[in-house]
Amino acid sequence: MTNHAALTTPPAQALSRRVQQRSDRLMNYFLGGYFLVGLLFAFVYDTWLIALGVGGLLLLAYYSVKYLLPASSLYQYVLSTVLAVFMAQYIYQLHGLFEMHFFAFIGSAVLITYQNWRLQLPFLVVVLVHHAVFGYLQNNGWPQLYFTQLASFDGLTFLIHMGLATVIFFISGLWSYQLRNYTERHLEQAMALAQLQQEAQLSRERKQSADRQQQTNQQLRRLNQQLERARHEAEQASRAKSTFLATMSHEIRTPMNGVIGMAALLQETPLSPEQRLFTDTIATCGDTLIQVINDILDFSKIESGHLELEQQAFDLRQCLEDVLDMFGAKAAKLGIELLYELADEVPHQLLGDALRLRQVLINLVGNAVKFTHQGEVCVLVQRRGIAEPGLVGIQFEVRDTGIGMAAHQMDRLFKAFSQVDASTTRQYGGTGLGLVIAQKLVQLMGGTIQAVSQPGQGSTFSFTIQLAPDASSTGNRTRYAMAALAGKRILIVDDKATNRAILQRQLAHWQLQPLLASSPQQALAMLAGGMAVDLIVIDRQMPGLDGLQLAGQLHEWFPAIPRLLLSSPGDEVGGAQRSLFVAVVAKPIRQHVLARHLQQALQPSSPAPLQFIPPAQLTPDFSVRYPLAILVAEDNVMNQRLIGHVLRKLGYQPDIVDNGQQALAALAQKAYGLVLMDMQMPVLDGLAATRQIRQRPGYQPVIIALTANALVEHHQQCLAAGMDDFITKPIRLPELTTKLAHWYPRLATN
Repeated sequence: MTNHAALTTPPAQALSRRVQQRSDRLMNYFLGGYFLVGLLFAFVYDTWLIALGVGGLLLLAYYSVKYLLPASSLYQYVLSTVLAVFMAQYIYQLHGLFEMHFFAFIGSAVLITYQNWRLQLPFLVVVLVHHAVFGYLQNNGWPQLYFTQLASFDGLTFLIHMGLATVIFFISGLWSYQLRNYTERHLEQAMALAQLQQEAQLSRERKQSADRQQQTNQQLRRLNQQLERARHEAEQASRAKSTFLATMSHEIRTPMNGVIGMAALLQETPLSPEQRLFTDTIATCGDTLIQVINDILDFSKIESGHLELEQQAFDLRQCLEDVLDMFGAKAAKLGIELLYELADEVPHQLLGDALRLRQVLINLVGNAVKFTHQGEVCVLVQRRGIAEPGLVGIQFEVRDTGIGMAAHQMDRLFKAFSQVDASTTRQYGGTGLGLVIAQKLVQLMGGTIQAVSQPGQGSTFSFTIQLAPDASSTGNRTRYAMAALAGKRILIVDDKATNRAILQRQLAHWQLQPLLASSPQQALAMLAGGMAVDLIVIDRQMPGLDGLQLAGQLHEWFPAIPRLLLSSPGDEVGGAQRSLFVAVVAKPIRQHVLARHLQQALQPSSPAPLQFIPPAQLTPDFSVRYPLAILVAEDNVMNQRLIGHVLRKLGYQPDIVDNGQQALAALAQKAYGLVLMDMQMPVLDGLAATRQIRQRPGYQPVIIALTANALVEHHQQCLAAGMDDFITKPIRLPELTTKLAHWYPRLATN
């Protein structure tokens, strides 16, 4: 039975109707939400006429077409146009705020539920027309027209913007197309199996009068054949699923390779401390995005028992601070505090899988921030339990003051594709895989995870794992002579008790004398009473008299006492306000940043602290130590540029070709020591090219595969084809240099 025939059967039509009805119900909520969002935005610049007029007309257009033409799918294309116009409305309402463009991507993703890739086309056309017309008009000074807050929106910016948007629409359309095809194949197989079962039943009824022994034998033979066919079909379906996941992983990893690779190159250039912090955040978030892409693959690997943990040295405090930095801006926008405390008895330098630990923490902290509307989210790390010899038991607690959960809802927390309830799924979203993967990863690390919650009071997720201390590492943190500051009196002014307690313990650990004030009024009273202090640490956000107002009064009444401000991301402090403070520290607070500012504030005449500069990974002398003639076979121009730049930074002069056929020709002309071979290339792919190279007599180079496929079977295919090793995209500099150094001795011997 062909796919077309399968789609015209009553079961297929019924399934298509269910998909359409489900998507229609979902759109009712989204459109209502879009309209309400427009009303909320109207408060900003008093755009009520736009919010009510345009938003109302869009809803009227969609529902009119839907109910006037119930048998037609035209309303779906109207919906695509409506979502695009809503995006344009939001951009206008917020006077060209760049973040409003993300509603285009939200709408594109929502349309995937209809499993119709053509719905992406009206959306793309409206976005293209809107950006072209409004960008042009605004650039030419058209009054009362808002498209962007940039000073100008030139042609190159427009092309880049639309190019990236087109890629996203293409990916959404491809996802819809693949999802549709998978549904069709699944339905076809189910119908074929049902038909086989029906034929077997009819055959048994026709032969009831025959000899029972013969009938039994015939039935056994038929059943065996059916089982074999069913097994074969199941294997085909499994292979199709694996191929689909691998294809999507490859298509997403390829552009991410450029993002992460270029960020790594930027880290190798001279940067200011602020620029290095931004660059490190880009790299960390890129790694996290790759990990999110791998969630489904991870779930499959965990269920099949194929996931293995790495054992590498890492800094626990840096791991915690990197995780909290990802949510700092969101927490500040929500008005909640994001805190952490690492107990002194916990070793900072550990051996373990930092990426998987970060994955667990990102999931728990992300959930805590998502479900907390006021108050705080705090991560506490302390030593717990009796561990095996050579290991330490470490407990992580993620506490929040969010909405909490009832007792009957807790049973569904760690079930795959499950949410606490339907309303939570609609309001907060999520696949329901995050906590399941976190639980499995914690179990793989030899620990357990549990949750405690009360409705309206918040939740606490905690897990305990066993890790080995890394005695060989001294860490890479900034070194400060904090002993010289011992006895200095620090006044902490913060209305949050948790903030005060954490800062108090940290300052006491540095042999400083913390003094606590829960309000600006109390701080002023303490100082007016004659209390001597060396530094005042002030929180920006406090009720009544905020941190800036308090600093103004302190500057007037106690000008000799230096002040340090704790500010959330997005709280700009400039001009005269900035001059009120010796330093401004962004929350969540990084320990080494706080230490550096305390030393500079309390010892302004002392030399600057010795700050750690990460050792350069791209040095030209690398090629002197490991001289190699390198050939790169890669069809993607972005990847060619990235790999070539990295190798030239290492001192090499690589030759680059576009496909396997050109690689064969290049090897015939020159004896290369090492070949970096992409797996998927036009004309001749990497696997086929490698097989032909291995069949040639004479000198054989080392061939390292460059693959965006993360599945184990793809790595096995590389080795089976004759490749010596493989590097998974995105390419990371330490991994590349390690591979080059590892294979050089064999080439030097040859």
